[in-house]
Amino acid sequence: MVRPRGGATERWSLRLHPEVDKLLDKVAKERGISKNSLVESIILEWAYRNGYNKILHANIRNGRIAVWDFLLDETVHITYVEPEHRLYCENCKTYDCGHIWAIMHDKDLRKKIKKEGWIIAEIS
Repeated sequence: MVRPRGGATERWSLRLHPEVDKLLDKVAKERGISKNSLVESIILEWAYRNGYNKILHANIRNGRIAVWDFLLDETVHITYVEPEHRLYCENCKTYDCGHIWAIMHDKDLRKKIKKEGWIIAEIS
């Protein structure tokens, strides 16, 4: 996630089992993001799934959904990838994150997506 933001950034120090650290390294490299960005993405997904984060506003235009993420306090862009019929988060660099989960679980956004004619596979 490349985003210079205003405001303070909290720095944490974590002790991880070597296996967990290797897994984070592997997935971060696959996505082309830093481990810090991967961990932030994982926490954001947890926050969406547990009601601590929300999409405040969304626009759909030109094959993209722009959502305002409450916790990040910024716009996140989601692209519709037609051949695969999937959504891709430009912020998290993945097809499966909290932003996509929130979009797919928002009835109003689902109606807008259907109105656009997008076909998207169900996600859990």
